[in-house]
Amino acid sequence: MGEREPMEGPMQLLVAIVQSEDADVLLKRLNAAGYRATRINTVGGFLAQGNVTILVGVQDDQVDEVIALIQKTCRTRRSYINPTPLGTEPIHLALAAPAMPLEVLIGGATIFTFPVRRYFRTSGPGAAPDTYEAPRDSHPKPGALAMNLVLAIIQNEDVDQVTRALLDAEHRVTRINTAGAFFRRGNVTLLIGVEESKVDEVVNLIQENTRARGGAETPAHAATLFVLDASRTVRV
Repeated sequence: MGEREPMEGPMQLLVAIVQSEDADVLLKRLNAAGYRATRINTVGGFLAQGNVTILVGVQDDQVDEVIALIQKTCRTRRSYINPTPLGTEPIHLALAAPAMPLEVLIGGATIFTFPVRRYFRTSGPGAAPDTYEAPRDSHPKPGALAMNLVLAIIQNEDVDQVTRALLDAEHRVTRINTAGAFFRRGNVTLLIGVEESKVDEVVNLIQENTRARGGAETPAHAATLFVLDASRTVRV
């Protein structure tokens, strides 16, 4: 199945944390169903095992289908860990009674969904982007400090130029090296916290400093952007 049609209705950004063993199969199934996804290799907290965070942008009526694909693919497993605390001195280990490995259940998936305020998929300078904007009545009340998080997925070849342009315009940028199906090649995810009134400025800077690459079989857009609401912003 090819790519789905441009987004036209209310959107959600799904953030799914899955075990590394399931990630490749899940991405293949998402691609086969026509969904575009980005993969971030991460580390789990309890077992400190490698896992994968997958980002999928979908319309509201597609959320259940994507969750069903994740449920079908990601399964739980039993694993064993050493219950001895890290940093225990060797002499204490010698005096302690032998500890049996602790059996734990791992795997499955943890899924978060975030309403998307605005969405852009650009093809480079001069090209009109695919766009979506949430209904105006869902915007913050007048007088509130409207802060947005722009999550921009950009090809490796453009990231340095985009980052320089954003920094020159005094925007703060966090860079995460990613890979995956949005461009089906190595890419970078940029996180940009910005006031709502400056979102268009950020979008224009990204559009002017990226370009589309890819052939007929693997088309690639220059950049894919999600604009998410920040319900609370604290700087320390």
